[in-house]
Amino acid sequence: MEVIEAIRSRRSIRSFKPDPVPREVLEDLLEACRWAPNSSNTQPWEFAVLGGKVAEEAKDRLVEKVKTEWDSSRGTYRSINPDIPFPDLPEPYLHRAMTLRAHIDNHQFPPGTEDLDKARRAYLLYGSRFYGAPNAIILYTEKSICPKAFLDIGIMAQTITLAALHYGLGTCLTSMVVFWPDIFRDLLGIPESKLIALAIAIGYPDSDALVNTFKRTREPLNTFTHWHGI
Repeated sequence: MEVIEAIRSRRSIRSFKPDPVPREVLEDLLEACRWAPNSSNTQPWEFAVLGGKVAEEAKDRLVEKVKTEWDSSRGTYRSINPDIPFPDLPEPYLHRAMTLRAHIDNHQFPPGTEDLDKARRAYLLYGSRFYGAPNAIILYTEKSICPKAFLDIGIMAQTITLAALHYGLGTCLTSMVVFWPDIFRDLLGIPESKLIALAIAIGYPDSDALVNTFKRTREPLNTFTHWHGI
């Protein structure tokens, strides 16, 4: 797949087949991704690659956390403690995020859906199970070099999502599952000195799932591009 085609066709996958990704495929993918651009060749990223019983344990712990913390009356979590603070979004960013949520809702909860609150809660729990992905990659780095390292972590995350297409894999970058980083510190032995940035659900996309087919939107280029001297 050509690079431009990959950029334009990549999308967040929110429903996966249960088939595990072979370790050799994940190793080959990450072997290529280690050449991602980064500041001064510091290569500040670390990966925790989850599969099998460890992935299932992580999912189970996240499910229990979501069950405890989700407040359906307010439509938000009672408490979160991510290593990267999750800000309140001002406009126009809030509008863009809510538009995405509406697109997902239209596919997950079509008109006539019974007990909508129960359906939404079930979908949140599905999200805490990495949307059914059999594998996940947790990206983390040293706290002492943040926020400088955030840019490199973002570049690496983008590189993984694009490289995954070469292997027929789909991905979904998710910050929700790292709202409670102590789950991963305890399960994976990640020390307090590390900052857990985000998770990438990875696996083979379920092409029949409607949530993987809705039309994506982006703002026109002139919305955020400012030309100077050209």
